[in-house]
Amino acid sequence: MLKSNNIFLRTLHSSDAEVMLKWENNPKNWEVSGTKEAFTKEEINAFVNGVHDIKENQQIRYVICLNDTEKSIGTIDLFEYEAKNQKTGIGILIAETEYRKKGYASEALKLIIDYCRNELNAVNLFCNITKDNTTSIRLFEKCGFQFIEERILFKNEVNYYELKM
Repeated sequence: MLKSNNIFLRTLHSSDAEVMLKWENNPKNWEVSGTKEAFTKEEINAFVNGVHDIKENQQIRYVICLNDTEKSIGTIDLFEYEAKNQKTGIGILIAETEYRKKGYASEALKLIIDYCRNELNAVNLFCNITKDNTTSIRLFEKCGFQFIEERILFKNEVNYYELKM
């Protein structure tokens, strides 16, 4: 578990299946994830109960939880992990909208950057942000990510950012 002043990050638990189904099947989130159709309950259960090891799967999902209530408010993912190249992608979602713009995403991103640096020995982190997602652009730039180029991802124009550590 990774912990800061207001939040902690933990791996998925079986009890997360219901909330993951809700978040993953929210069409407003599909634009940034490339999802084209709703997941079944069985698919989500298989994901939640699967192996959560970045070195084995090249990806891992952490649940962002509030320290005081342990309420799950979103997720932060590492994906396309390449140990040899010391590189990984980062994606973040504060799924519970009432918790957006309160600094939780920034805390989660800082925690995961430290984890990538200290535990994974990553030296290059990257993210793809849709061009109109100014909130995420500000978040990642505030944490040191720099714009590299425009790309097409899931048929959307995105800005590709990197953080070299």
